[in-house]
Amino acid sequence: MNNKRYALISVYYKDGIVDFAVSLQALGFTIVSSGGTAKHLKKNGLSNVIDAAEITSFPPILDHRVVTLHPKIHGGILAKNTPEHDEELKKYSMNRFEIICVDLYPVEEAIAKPEATIESVMELTDIGGPTMIRGAAKNHNNGVTVICDPKDRKRVIDELQFCGKVRESTRANLAEKVFSVMSKYDAAIRKYLAKTIKVQDTDTLFLGPAKELAYAENKDANPAKLHPLEGNNDPLALHRLEEISGDPSYISMADTGQLIDILCRLAEAFRLYCGRVPYIALAGKHGNPCGAAIDWQNPVIAIRKALNGNSVAVMGGEVVVNFPITDELGKELYAPTPESRLNIGRPNWGLDIISAPSFSKNAIELLGQREKRRLLVNKYLVAPVLQSDEWELKTVRGGFLKQKTPRFILKIEEAQELVGEYIWHSISSEEIDTLFIAWAVCWRASSNTVALAKDRMLIGLGCGQQDRIECVRLCINRASGAGHSTKGSIFASDAFFPYPSGKLPSVKEIMSVFKSFKIKKIPTKPRQLLVLLNEFILNFQRLDKREGPELLIDAGCIGGVVPADGKNFPLVKEIFGKAGLSIVFLKKENRGFAKHA
Repeated sequence: MNNKRYALISVYYKDGIVDFAVSLQALGFTIVSSGGTAKHLKKNGLSNVIDAAEITSFPPILDHRVVTLHPKIHGGILAKNTPEHDEELKKYSMNRFEIICVDLYPVEEAIAKPEATIESVMELTDIGGPTMIRGAAKNHNNGVTVICDPKDRKRVIDELQFCGKVRESTRANLAEKVFSVMSKYDAAIRKYLAKTIKVQDTDTLFLGPAKELAYAENKDANPAKLHPLEGNNDPLALHRLEEISGDPSYISMADTGQLIDILCRLAEAFRLYCGRVPYIALAGKHGNPCGAAIDWQNPVIAIRKALNGNSVAVMGGEVVVNFPITDELGKELYAPTPESRLNIGRPNWGLDIISAPSFSKNAIELLGQREKRRLLVNKYLVAPVLQSDEWELKTVRGGFLKQKTPRFILKIEEAQELVGEYIWHSISSEEIDTLFIAWAVCWRASSNTVALAKDRMLIGLGCGQQDRIECVRLCINRASGAGHSTKGSIFASDAFFPYPSGKLPSVKEIMSVFKSFKIKKIPTKPRQLLVLLNEFILNFQRLDKREGPELLIDAGCIGGVVPADGKNFPLVKEIFGKAGLSIVFLKKENRGFAKHA
């Protein structure tokens, strides 16, 4: 053993490696390299390069499958800084390696080729490279620096030039990267083999560094974290939302993710239909929208309509928009302005989290006045697109459910092909805009779902119910309770209606309900009167056997969107047609069931 400094370089991709080796030689390192890399370095003028075969006294064998797998290579990588190991290195004429720069055979490229076979993939499955970098990573706390990513070469050279050695923290960081790279490398091979031999379908998830969230759904679930999925290139992934005010929680991030999903689907529908995207504002609560609106000219109108969809439910809720929040828009989001003429029964909206492409300085100061209000920024919200992930995962007890990421986008022209003779009538561009809103909200809210929209805004949502009739009732009641007239509205149902109509109660049955109350005197106090009216309503609902289509027709709907499915579909189609509604019937595989917990 001598006091020279040694670096081992063995790379598949040669770009930039000469400059790196030149810098190491200038710092006094002797370069040890395997056959192909050694030839490349010598060809480009590096004189102080030793071929690995000279050290091992053993040429590459078995078609180059065995080159660096030798004690004189791995002894120099794995030796500890102890007198005992120093003695062994001296005894066997070995030298310590201070720098290990190795990349791996491109097995992922081999797997990606359409003509890939087990033989071709196995041939490019690296053995020597992984062994060297794993050994170097294992021994990083004994002064070994390992580089498996070309982007880290300059970082190492800079530290060597500045202080003569690589810092311990840098060595640890580079060692961690080795095990990350190796995990993904092995996972890709495992997945390919499992798929090819058809023994099992496997997958491996790699999560990036966790971001601490303010709190979980409940205190007993703390702590809460957000882990990005490594390799995800989605520009609107939640971890790419930048906090400019407040500290988001598990709930606020989950709910914001739902709104971004709806925003992207709605934007894509408009993009496909008319080649451009309007101003879109969405308001949500507990993972489901309570307001949604668009406007082609003025974002103020979109905000006002979205917040007034259900002005009670929106308190403490989330808002996502696809336009910058200016000083004026900040005021609209803070409290109803005099111009809006909205009376919501409280001084301000009380929003919890707002996400936008950007915020003006004054908007940040105004909206940030409320304690713990979160303001999140992502510039890509200005041009929202569907997520790029091929698969969608949901955690369940002991594992994950996996399905293809839903990509259906409503296209009016395709839907008309299923309509039939008398069921499609001419509707205005404003009504088509409204139809898109009802569809986008309904298709991604918690199933079972029915949505009502009117005048380019959501006015009611009945979601998460066990039966479709209750969805319709809840939706209509929500709209009426929020002060909206359902006459002239457009509905969306995420699944078919099982029946077109039901048996209505007779006049005699209705009158029997009145008589059963035996009212002698109408109450004069408001509370007593409301209790009485509520009892009337509950008793009449028990008698009301109308089905979903009848309820929507009687509510004054002028059109809607629903999957064309169910054994009674011809009758459902007929009842809508006779009532004069314009219905977009979708193929049954395009139903909108979502968010099954």
